[in-house]
Amino acid sequence: MALIDLNRDRERLKILWHLAWPAIIEQILGTMVSYVDTAMVGSLGANGTAAVSVNGPALWLIGGALMGLGVGYSVQVSNAVGAGDSDRARTIIQQGFLAALISGVLTCAIYEVLGGQISVWMGAKPEIRQSATNYLRIYAAAYPCMAFQGIFSSVLRSTGNSKTPLIINTQTNLMNMVLNFFLIYGTRTVTILGTSFTVWGAGMGVEGAALASAIAMSIGGLRTAWACFHQKGYETTLTCQALRPNRPIIRRALHLGTPAAVERVIINAGQIAMTALVAHALNTVALAANQIGNVAEGFCYLPAMGIGFATVALVGQGVGAGNREDVEAYGHLGGIIGVGMTVVTSIIMFIFAPNVMRIFNSDAAVVYEAARALRIQLFAEPLFAASNVYFAALRGVDDTKFPMYAGLVCMWLIRVPVAFVCTLKLGMGLPGVWLAMACDLGSRGILAMWRWYRRGWLKGLPQLNRDKAESKA
Repeated sequence: MALIDLNRDRERLKILWHLAWPAIIEQILGTMVSYVDTAMVGSLGANGTAAVSVNGPALWLIGGALMGLGVGYSVQVSNAVGAGDSDRARTIIQQGFLAALISGVLTCAIYEVLGGQISVWMGAKPEIRQSATNYLRIYAAAYPCMAFQGIFSSVLRSTGNSKTPLIINTQTNLMNMVLNFFLIYGTRTVTILGTSFTVWGAGMGVEGAALASAIAMSIGGLRTAWACFHQKGYETTLTCQALRPNRPIIRRALHLGTPAAVERVIINAGQIAMTALVAHALNTVALAANQIGNVAEGFCYLPAMGIGFATVALVGQGVGAGNREDVEAYGHLGGIIGVGMTVVTSIIMFIFAPNVMRIFNSDAAVVYEAARALRIQLFAEPLFAASNVYFAALRGVDDTKFPMYAGLVCMWLIRVPVAFVCTLKLGMGLPGVWLAMACDLGSRGILAMWRWYRRGWLKGLPQLNRDKAESKA
């Protein structure tokens, strides 16, 4: 197919953007709210922040697994939507409910039983272990409902509905902030415009932050499931028959979702290793700079993540419809838009890096180190955007293992070794860690584009090859 067909691609671009912009806004708003949430917990002091952050790796691990489940069922739904088979889409949604319920309950049970040990394994100091354990157990109580949100947000997008997840997730985050305000802090006197009044507060501290998150995300998860089951054209009911395991759907969900989940685990493990390297080999200024640098960098790639959500849905629909032209065009357009938007955000961040860092920290040394490190990595940010979009497109065409292998190679054979050499052998400090990150993310982008445009994934999709053969005939 021709890479550019102005008339046809103009219409595709409208469809892609219609699906992508709510996902982009959702990512940006969610990140901003998480910053506020972190600041509210941070007001409790160093121990409060540590009690929450020490649970990060365990929570990231489950987040990756839920993302994999979302891929496993949402790609199947997008295929059914593309094929015009609404009955099959309903069946997959029902099976997604079963998978979410089982995985959520199982995760909750594991964390409730092992909560005390997990904080020790994560290196919690004795003075914060009880608070860390309490936080994890309260937070984990919401996992059955959080699994609904993780899976059904992806399923809704796969049907072409990205506005509903935006609305629900935004409301969930705002609810979390309001509950934080009342549950973290004790009863106090607040003065606004010269008027003082008493505001009730539970004064639960770290446990209050966990309870606020658990309540908000439980409600958000249930609302997302309800919205998915009442989606126009895909209205679905739950019956005993519908909840009986459907082995072909479950097998395909595992085939699609397991590599995505493993990829996240691989990358998260590497990020933990990088954090440990900075913490042990560098000073406190570098550790703080590394943290706020990562926070600021998120604003650069969030648009590409939103484009990726739209791309995997539309590519999956194209596969279901047997339309090779749509499959290739949406992958191509998604990549162009994602990379283009990231080039713009990276240039802006490069220019204003010190100003942005001052938002998160007032220490001049921390601001300088963070801005210097981030500017090194920004040169690779457009390639990172390419990996986000093209790996999403590859998942849409059932090529789920390649992103996993690329993540493994780039993280553990490039980023980790390069970081250790630059930091411990060459004495480059924090810039060496971020140079290694740039090498990793840049390599992922190159591999993603190579895989997509080489079209090796077509071998596993005979319906698209037949479409090409018939068009030639």
